[in-house]
Amino acid sequence: MSWGTELWDQYTRLEKHTQSGIDAVDKYTHFVRERQKIETEYAAALKKLIKGYSPKKRDEETDFTTKTCFGKLLEEMTGIANQHELIADSLSQNVVKELQSYIRELKEERNKHFQDAKHEEKLLNASIKKLDQTKDAYRSAYNEYVKSKNQFHKVDQDVNQTKAQVEKCRRTMEGRNKAREDCKNEYILQLQQTNKDQRDYYSTKLPAVFQRIQEMDEKRINKLGEYFKKYAQSHKDVLPLIGKCLDTIEQAGGSVDATQDSNKVVERHKTGLTPPDDYEMMDLENELQSNQVGNNQTDNASITSSEGSVKANGGGTITGRAKTKRGGFGGIFKAKDDDGSSRKIKIPHTSSFRKKKRRSLGRRKEEVKPKDDFSHLPPSQQRRELQKKIDEIQAQIDQEMKAKDALTKMRDVYAKNTQLGDPNSTDKELSAIGKKLDNLRLELQKYQRHNAKFMGYSPYRNNSCQSSGFVDQADGKPNVSTPQGTPHGTPHGTPVPDRAHPSEASPMREGSNGTSTGSEEHEQSSPSRLQQDQSFDGDDDPDFDEDVQALYQAKAIYAFETADPNLLGLGEGEVIDVLEEDDGDGWTRVRRGNEEGYVPTSYLLKT
Repeated sequence: MSWGTELWDQYTRLEKHTQSGIDAVDKYTHFVRERQKIETEYAAALKKLIKGYSPKKRDEETDFTTKTCFGKLLEEMTGIANQHELIADSLSQNVVKELQSYIRELKEERNKHFQDAKHEEKLLNASIKKLDQTKDAYRSAYNEYVKSKNQFHKVDQDVNQTKAQVEKCRRTMEGRNKAREDCKNEYILQLQQTNKDQRDYYSTKLPAVFQRIQEMDEKRINKLGEYFKKYAQSHKDVLPLIGKCLDTIEQAGGSVDATQDSNKVVERHKTGLTPPDDYEMMDLENELQSNQVGNNQTDNASITSSEGSVKANGGGTITGRAKTKRGGFGGIFKAKDDDGSSRKIKIPHTSSFRKKKRRSLGRRKEEVKPKDDFSHLPPSQQRRELQKKIDEIQAQIDQEMKAKDALTKMRDVYAKNTQLGDPNSTDKELSAIGKKLDNLRLELQKYQRHNAKFMGYSPYRNNSCQSSGFVDQADGKPNVSTPQGTPHGTPHGTPVPDRAHPSEASPMREGSNGTSTGSEEHEQSSPSRLQQDQSFDGDDDPDFDEDVQALYQAKAIYAFETADPNLLGLGEGEVIDVLEEDDGDGWTRVRRGNEEGYVPTSYLLKT
């Protein structure tokens, strides 16, 4: 249906309808602008919320699965906030701005069409006005002609009138008759023209204008539908990304492990100490006898002390009796002192361990000053802090080495092409990096010495006769040592079987005077020599069982190369027999043919 033919007489209604259409577009534009504002404010509020719940400083418990999951949630919520910002930006660029521009164009086009309609109407009204003028002229000329004609007949019938007067009236009548004819012809022509203009106006010109207005309004409707789609598309474009963020949060929630968090609490706070012994019974009946024996011992104190000092230099005790060596589980919670004697790691039997005493109001709590070797901490925490410090210093050294290599390459480039820069300009920075590297290496050596002393051996001497794993045993783990060549990502340390306990390792050869008879090169051997001394051989071990049954078979998903005799090198895809499963230290005992050894558990896939 065409507006030009069906609504030819509804010019005013069409004018109001098109104006309401423009108002509808403008109203939708305001709605999208407000929607965009909501998205922007929501994204800002969400980021503010995330910032408020993000840790201000590094939390010691960030490695817990719950904290990791919450951190992942905050990270993904930041991504969701960014997606809402994208929605707001898309609504602003693709909907609001385009609609504002289209509204201006729509108003201009509407005004133009209605101006054209008014112009055509003005032309028709002018033609009608001219028709009225010619009609009035024709009527006036006709009345004048009738009046002159009546006057002529009146004069012609009057016998008293002269011939000249009659002729004059006759000429006047003829002249007015001619004027009447001219006006009549002009009126007829104008009437024809006005009728033609009116037909053209109502059949061609006005319908054409109304048709253009109809096309404009239909275009407005279609355009508004497109912007409805763009509004929806602005949201649909980011919904997959928001869905991925939510999926990641869901996966992070599935990774929460209560057992793992509980074990980490043990790792972080375990001291490696043992509970105190039972309280001894106080025997009042034998107290008098004990006091008498004490008095007798006091009389011989000087003689006993002199004899004890001589015997102590020979490796005995103050009383001269040889110290017996306890094996098996009795020596698990013991460590070697500097003089070779054993000391038991145990919580002291004091009231402070049982219950804290109340301090007086005027007394301040004494603060324990931290030491460089972290000896103020319990053994397990001391070991962890030492290793953490060594790793931090090593990372700083690696970073400075990369900076030094970059400056060296830059200096070489400058040396080849002096137009790029002066080679001497890098000397100052290289010198500063060199000094920093020297300080870092000295600091690294210091903590390595602390760590070596804590682990029970010296980094400059072969201490294979000393126990280096008492802390691991106190933690319930087998003795471990870190082999050279262990690939990155494998568990820290090489497992040493129980049959290769350090207390059973072959001692250093000593001369008659108790000094080492080895060479200077033997004295300066590295810890790798210690690991070789702690290695085991199934053929020499009476407990070695060649017929041990395999639990199941596994496939190596990564290649594992090693020179350590305790480990077993594997090729990627190789199938081996599992003899002992991982007991929590990250290593699994396997067999390949006649070869046995340990491999990282994470390198294996059960078949």
